[in-house]
Amino acid sequence: WWLVCQIAEARSLQDRELLAQLTEAYRCLRLFDTQVESRLIAGMREDHRRRAPYIAYLVRARQGLLTTLHHLQRVQRRLESDTCVITKALVSKCVQMFLEKRDLQMREFTRAFTTLIAPDEKVQHVSNFLDLLSHQMKSDDTWKNTSEEHLASAEAALEQSVMSHIYDYAIYPNGEVDINRDQVLYEHINKLSSIISPNHKDLRIGKMYQYECPWPSAQMELSLLAAYRTAGDKLRCVVRTAETVMNLLSLAHASSIPAADDCMPVLIYIVIKANPRHLLSTVQYVNVYYEQRMDGKQQYYWTQFCSAIEFIKTMDYVH
Repeated sequence: WWLVCQIAEARSLQDRELLAQLTEAYRCLRLFDTQVESRLIAGMREDHRRRAPYIAYLVRARQGLLTTLHHLQRVQRRLESDTCVITKALVSKCVQMFLEKRDLQMREFTRAFTTLIAPDEKVQHVSNFLDLLSHQMKSDDTWKNTSEEHLASAEAALEQSVMSHIYDYAIYPNGEVDINRDQVLYEHINKLSSIISPNHKDLRIGKMYQYECPWPSAQMELSLLAAYRTAGDKLRCVVRTAETVMNLLSLAHASSIPAADDCMPVLIYIVIKANPRHLLSTVQYVNVYYEQRMDGKQQYYWTQFCSAIEFIKTMDYVH
């Protein structure tokens, strides 16, 4: 009967190879009478009993090998991570040395940038300068035989260095006006932070999603927003925050994906609790310098983030 069940299951799974083997085994057993079948089964049991210690040894050996393999894979991932960090550090150092030779060129770029008013002109000015530096870098002896991957990393480091030089002018195009505007929102969010809760009347986060509250990993990610200098890095910080929120919400309901309506209240809560500096200027900065380069996922999460900020601006201090 056991073979009959196995044959039925193999047929249901359409496993033709296993089905053929089971059918042949069943056919062979049908050739024997009951007495022979009993002796055959008894012999198989005795054989299994004698082999049991060896089978147990094989199981232990396999478990040991799997443990070793898992350890080696972790070591490999750690080495790959360390290699990536070291490579980025070396690339950044080489980019720094490359830019030190062009200090006068950088000063002229910064001076010209501060005289521009229109956002489009500023974006074009930055783009032209980065293209110029990228062309010069590829012609430099240090980078002639560099791989495409390292060149891409160098161009990212180049953008970070250039934007660091003009960061204050780029993120605060109106100077004190922008700084004061950000401070007003920061103080507003700070007041909200003292009274906000998952059950706040403007949030009403679902009970099933409150088990991971206050979502510290997402708050920690968003708190780094002000540390980044390029618009792309700031955007990626927001995307990582939103993805962290989605992953945490997914823990509450493994069989379904949280919808935007589920994510938005939690994202608002996290923005309020993290309260990163210069929010409004950051939104303006990313929209000006990176909006045209966003892909679909980035655009989706960035829209959610901006919507969360707009909603926070309308919230009052009533529980």
